[in-house]
This record gives sequence, C-alpha cells and structure tokens, in this order.
Amino acid sequence: MPDTKFSWRGLREHIRKYFWIYLVGIAICLVGTSLLWTTTRPRPENCETVNVYMADAYSNPDPLSPVAAKMLEACKPGDEALKEVSFESLMYTENDYNSSILLMTRLTVGEVDAFFACQAAMDALVASDILVRLDEYVDKGWLAEYGLEPFYATVEDEETGARETFLAGLKLDGVTALGQMGAFNNQGAYLCVTQNGENVETTMKALEVMMAELMAWQPEVDDAGTKAS
Repeated sequence: MPDTKFSWRGLREHIRKYFWIYLVGIAICLVGTSLLWTTTRPRPENCETVNVYMADAYSNPDPLSPVAAKMLEACKPGDEALKEVSFESLMYTENDYNSSILLMTRLTVGEVDAFFACQAAMDALVASDILVRLDEYVDKGWLAEYGLEPFYATVEDEETGARETFLAGLKLDGVTALGQMGAFNNQGAYLCVTQNGENVETTMKALEVMMAELMAWQPEVDDAGTKAS
C-alpha cells in the first residue's frame, strides 16, 4: 500500500513535482475573476460613459481624476445622457496571453472608448481593426494646436487582400504631463479611439478637453519653491 502519512518531506517533494500545475491554476483563477468582474460589475450603460483605458505594463489612473471631472463637466451640456468619464488601467505586456484576453474582452463588451496604448498594445489594436479612422477628424483640425505626430497603420482585408492605410492614432511623446504626474509612460505611446464605443462624438470632444488640461498641467510647487512629486 502507498504511504499516505503526512510529512514535511513528502509535502516538499509534492510541491517540487506539481508546482507548475498549481501556478497555472492560480493564473487561470486570477484571469477568470478579472473577466467575470469586467462583464458583471455594476456600472452605467456604455452609451452613458466615456472610458479611456491606459494599456501598458504599468499605469495609474488616480492622478487623472481631476482631468476626468473636467471632461465630464465640459461634455455633459452637449450629451445629457453622459454620466461618467473615467481613466482605467489595463496591464498589457508584449507576448502575454493574459494581456491579450483582457484587452479583447474589454473591446468585446464595448466599454472602451479610447486608449493610451504602448507600442505592443497599439499593434494589437491595429491588428484587430477596431480603431476609428482619424483622418477626417484631424483634417478638420482635431487636436491640431498641440502638434502631435500622426501614426499611420496599414491593414489588409483577409478575403480580398485589399490594403488600407489610415491615421490610427496620435503619438503621445509630447504629452509630458502623463509621465510627470506618474499616470502613464507617454514615451513611444499613442492616443487612439475605438469604433465600437457607443458615443464616439462625445469621446472626441472629451479628448479635446483632456488634451487641453494635460498640456496646461504644471507640477505643484510647495512653499519652498520645490516641485512636488
């Protein structure tokens, strides 16, 4: 008969043999919990919100709360149904399966209106062909006063092979406030808008307000004349 007595030696040997199985199980539980919360959490309808997701290995939406409040205040008169403007973190790293699942889930449920996206996230968004073509908006002067460099992408129709090059986003390298306030690494990142958001026009207006606030932002200075961190 097999030895079923408990011993620390046996426990250590068991953990050594099956460590990776437990690790995979924990990862699956964490991803499953996150997906469940994403799809069932109480929140306003998508048509009543503007949500800007920050997709990178690290981001912190807290410093942007005052900016979100200004965006809501400015946009509500033109969109009375608008109830909430928010910045949300979405951890995204290159070649990470969990990151891809979370990104696609949030896009599928239609709760993302715009992104601050790192290069890897931007590549995934372009590949999914979910982005608003910004050519017409920029041609009409959208955010032109800030001199943000355009980012063009090319997609190919799988059935016909036809290729389309379009303005997919604006580079955020010049929006230094994002990095200075500790919200998001703006270097090598992009601003883009999703097609499946339910109030694209309100989103475009909200992003105008956002950019004005970020470009005017200055670090707080204490009594000694030192910039606060």
